[in-house]
Amino acid sequence: MESPYAISRLDPADFRRCGNIWNMEQRSDLAGRFYRELVRGDRITYVYQIGEVSLVFDMEDPDYTIPGQRIYVSRLLVKHAYRRQGIGKKLTAFAIDAAESMGFLEQSIGVDLDNYAAMMLYTGLGFRTIVFLGEDAGGKYIKLLRRSHE
Repeated sequence: MESPYAISRLDPADFRRCGNIWNMEQRSDLAGRFYRELVRGDRITYVYQIGEVSLVFDMEDPDYTIPGQRIYVSRLLVKHAYRRQGIGKKLTAFAIDAAESMGFLEQSIGVDLDNYAAMMLYTGLGFRTIVFLGEDAGGKYIKLLRRSHE
């Protein structure tokens, strides 16, 4: 029997499982968009009981995605009580391995500039090339790129 803490690919039929990780009712617009992307096959989400990460194939932004070449590592979340225990690193490394096994030699990620812990995690996993620095309604952020051959 599979451990409840094993990383597994989320089936769209089990999408509500993510409600254990983040408040889907509070963010129903986002939940609806992610669900539609899962059903269409534009997003793959991996869950780890108390965390999740997704791979997105098309963000309509070449900083994030280029068909067949670059994939976006999106929405890394770990429940607050379980952070700083290596779960985010495990999920991100799993997503990188999955992207590489699909033939994507580049992975991109976005991170808020004030999220020092995430910045250290991502640069430690090879996201070192800055492709964009900007600001949106959520504040200042950076888009980082990782190349698998580096």
